[in-house]
Amino acid sequence: MTRAAVVLCALLTAAPVPAPPPGVPGVAAQDASSSDDVDPLRTLQVQKAVEAAHAYLAERQNPDGSFSVHRGREASLAPVAVTGLTALSFMAAGNMPQEGRYGRYGRRVKRAIDWLVERSVQGGSRDGYFEFGADTVSRMHGHGYALLALTQAVGMYGENDEQRARLSDAIQRGVGLIERTQGLQGGWWYEPERLPAHEGSITVCMIQALRAARDAGFAVDSGTIDRATKYMADSQEASTGRFRYALKDERTSWALTAAALATLNALGDYSSGVLQNGYDALRRDDPYLGPMSQEAFLQYGAFYAAQAYFTHSDRRLFEGWWPRFVAVELDEQQPDGSWTNGTYGQVYATAITSLTLQVPFGGLPMFQR
Repeated sequence: MTRAAVVLCALLTAAPVPAPPPGVPGVAAQDASSSDDVDPLRTLQVQKAVEAAHAYLAERQNPDGSFSVHRGREASLAPVAVTGLTALSFMAAGNMPQEGRYGRYGRRVKRAIDWLVERSVQGGSRDGYFEFGADTVSRMHGHGYALLALTQAVGMYGENDEQRARLSDAIQRGVGLIERTQGLQGGWWYEPERLPAHEGSITVCMIQALRAARDAGFAVDSGTIDRATKYMADSQEASTGRFRYALKDERTSWALTAAALATLNALGDYSSGVLQNGYDALRRDDPYLGPMSQEAFLQYGAFYAAQAYFTHSDRRLFEGWWPRFVAVELDEQQPDGSWTNGTYGQVYATAITSLTLQVPFGGLPMFQR
């Protein structure tokens, strides 16, 4: 049985949605359509939306194999991060980086992975850093997404031993870059340097990349992960359960709370007080469970919220969230298959949203429950 079928069967036999925390409306039984009863994942609708998104993205690949905020423009438009996210979305749907062998877009994925491997800096203090000279936006976020994409390609990339060795080398050196740039507090900053500064969303990105590399069989220092895990737990605001942008920073957000929970879950924390407090905050403030708010970084937050809900031990949390998320995103999808983002444009928005829509189907090792 496929991974998607296992998940679908589990959801079909699961218990009703639990009562929401104060301030979050419940899902009334009469609101569920008959199609949702038969297919709670809304598989066919999601598949159609993802196919349209991938057709849109395929037409916007740059001649060199990369993807960026605007096709054909290079400076300051995050090609490292956007290429990583786009490759992940294509691979989640079964488009593997092989020349015409796996999936309609396998050739495009291979070119994207080739481009990322070539961006790995060789030697010096930035050895292993995924960098493109004109890209002033991706920085360490981009490094994390690039490394994440490469780890998901392991075993499916390369026409010969030399290509496979180049991929493995880029991954291991990318891991090494993360390990040696971890700050004294356990977090990371925007630049690939060991600095006193640190930031929560970058730390999340580094932890997920390290975890994916470890799962793919690469050597990862356990002490690095332990220090980063403590950093994430210490960044929680105990009174609300939300997570801060950085240690001792007064600012918190729903998006960062989702990212922190997904990360802690990925590291094996399923029941701590920090986790439970965080889930209460996640559901209480979730824009998809109540009136849609002007949540900053909504698409980024949804990517991690989908993972956080899906990996929670009580599957009813995911069941209560997923139909609402899908309904909103299907309504927001444009006729050309894209989604929009006021800051980072349609290619980024389409890549991360189509990737999020594939979380429960298990097409990537990183989404395995």
